[in-house]
Amino acid sequence: MIGTRLAELLRSNKFEVHFLSRRKNDQQKDTFLWDPEKGVIDEKAIRLADVLINLAGEGIADKRWTSRRKRKIVNSRMFSTNLLHKSLSEIPNKVQLMINASAIGIYGNTGMQIMHEEHKAASDFLGQTCLRWENAALQIEKLNIRTVIFRIGLVLSTAGGFLPRILQPFKFGVATYLGSGEQYQSWIHIDDLCKMMIKAIRDENLHGVYNAVAPGPLNNKNLIKLISQILAGGHIFIKIPSLLLKFIFGEMSVAVLGGTRASSEKIEKAGFSFKYPQANQAIRNLLGK
Repeated sequence: MIGTRLAELLRSNKFEVHFLSRRKNDQQKDTFLWDPEKGVIDEKAIRLADVLINLAGEGIADKRWTSRRKRKIVNSRMFSTNLLHKSLSEIPNKVQLMINASAIGIYGNTGMQIMHEEHKAASDFLGQTCLRWENAALQIEKLNIRTVIFRIGLVLSTAGGFLPRILQPFKFGVATYLGSGEQYQSWIHIDDLCKMMIKAIRDENLHGVYNAVAPGPLNNKNLIKLISQILAGGHIFIKIPSLLLKFIFGEMSVAVLGGTRASSEKIEKAGFSFKYPQANQAIRNLLGK
């Protein structure tokens, strides 16, 4: 979802964009073959690139977290990042910048506390997964390649992810919030996220770790109330109990019951200006309201 929109905006800004994919046919002239699990990559992709953007990783909220699923979540991130590091170490290249995804899940469930980039990683599964992923990406910096890591919040887009899921009940006149509804959800409009990555390409002063979240996080209940207002109200509000969510999703329930109030201060001080700093603006834009 992010890669598709990012490619559109990059091309509109006159960048040439190529993709790495595990599936390729002869008609895809802009795509190179790779297989992170097998450690295989088309060397032409590395030789050609000025910038690498690594967004690869299994979705954390797509399926229940069995032991096998958790291995896939970790391995999909580690294998891809380690392969890029190995390739950059061994293949002659002109890469000047590595942009790597991470997530605000690194902080864990933080309640009301505002989380900045210097805070330590949580000891839970998501926190340690993100920490390992970031440490793998930071190895690339040792190759004298500027490295930027974006800890991405909940990405608001109508093309997939978080927003279509929470909009579904509204079609039936119902507005649902999760557990207490007090958990903070730090979000970002997909276009602001993509603009942030484009800024990283253009601004050589950007390096290190940044929270990729908008300045106006909301708790789950207030976010649902806001969407109800934008959709002209009249919805029946229903609480989905925490115990039910834990029964259905198991350990993965922390992804919806936990919350992180992440700060956007660092990226703003670096000169980034949000087009959609408030949830009201972002959701109205996406829903055409």
